[in-house]
Amino acid sequence: MSIRGCLAVLVALIAEFALGAQGRNDPKTEPSPHTAALELIFKTQQARLREVDTENWWHDARERAWIVQRPFHPGVIDSTHMFDVNYRIGGKEVASWMVDTRKGSVQARDVKVKKL
Repeated sequence: MSIRGCLAVLVALIAEFALGAQGRNDPKTEPSPHTAALELIFKTQQARLREVDTENWWHDARERAWIVQRPFHPGVIDSTHMFDVNYRIGGKEVASWMVDTRKGSVQARDVKVKKL
């Protein structure tokens, strides 16, 4: 291969590397506000979750369900970042929280918990 050929291949490889190393402009996926409420629960309420789920959670087969909804539609009062979060095990509500994702606050609500 001639010097010109080697130089052309080298320039092509450098150009390919430079183009491949550029940042991607992929659109960032915005997380759901409902998942933000769940993330706050998971980060701050592990002790409460263990308290209401006293059985061996590594081996039981009970259904666990999370219900996340706004207390009311946004309107005069802005409920965009307010969520009621309920945790159910085997169809029974065992824990409930009021979550404000704007403030990052989680307030436990009273639920008559029967030990499972």
